[in-house]
Amino acid sequence: MNLSKKQIDIIIENTPKELKGKHRSFDSDLGHYMKYGANWSYQAGYVSHNNNQVLVVKVFGLIQ
Repeated sequence: MNLSKKQIDIIIENTPKELKGKHRSFDSDLGHYMKYGANWSYQAGYVSHNNNQVLVVKVFGLIQ
């Protein structure tokens, strides 16, 4: 699913601090956002954290 930059920013703002900068595989993907002309994208998906599914954004494999 295509996401907006605003949606990506909201997910990043609500990501637990202890997950930021970590490498984690998604349990399930939600969608992505790619800037026009970029060769990379923001990937959104769910990861397991403290027995819950948390929605996070990754760029270059790192949680933002």
